[in-house]
Amino acid sequence: MTFFRCAAIVAAVVVSAALPAVVRADASMGQLVYNFTYSANQSITARDSANSLENPSEGGGLAGGSNSGESHYAGNLTDKGTMTVEIVKKQPDGTLVVTISEQGENTRRAPAAECVVYGNTHVLCDPNKTVYTEEYTLLRFLGANFVNPSQLDASRHWSIVENSGDGMSVQADYTINSNNSGIMQIAEKRSVKESGAGHLTTDIETKIGYDFTRSVTTSVDEYATQYTDSGLNGTSRTTYQTTLQLVSDTMAKT
Repeated sequence: MTFFRCAAIVAAVVVSAALPAVVRADASMGQLVYNFTYSANQSITARDSANSLENPSEGGGLAGGSNSGESHYAGNLTDKGTMTVEIVKKQPDGTLVVTISEQGENTRRAPAAECVVYGNTHVLCDPNKTVYTEEYTLLRFLGANFVNPSQLDASRHWSIVENSGDGMSVQADYTINSNNSGIMQIAEKRSVKESGAGHLTTDIETKIGYDFTRSVTTSVDEYATQYTDSGLNGTSRTTYQTTLQLVSDTMAKT
């Protein structure tokens, strides 16, 4: 059983594909630096052996009931560090071309990857580069039109609903809970469901600090629960928590 084999699927909450052709700027338009923390805790029940007396020291789990072949696995992963976003280009519609890199203290380290970020939380990143799930968490909210006043209802709420051809559906709801001269606190509730083998479901609740006057996300506190039901083959439940705090913004000086 591959440890944290489902972890990368959280990134499927957004789109990851080949980048469209973009025109690079001669220099960065600005740089955003965030402190981050990341944690993942996984619990797996797997029927991966016909012998219920499988040696736990070999299988990494505990034997199940008589002749069940059922094993239980658990693990966790934590890290903290910084993320750096370079703004390469801003399109007239608010779409951003950026590079993002991560410098974790332990294992979460990745060189800069180029991504295109849209206001509707879509993200396209270079498929040949490593982009961690916590990086996608930040990128979702960086599009210049993430908060679009024309989309708000009377309750300062808007929704994003998508159904892709590969069986994935997304329902996301956003509510501006407070707005102090453009400094906003926004709540996100997001559910991602993937049909087919595994019946993957990801439920996400996020608190977002947002500076509307500068179209910049200032803080993120995301809690995600991912559940996979593979029927007789077992189940997997993973919880993720990511926090981000803006600590440097060169664009604020211009």
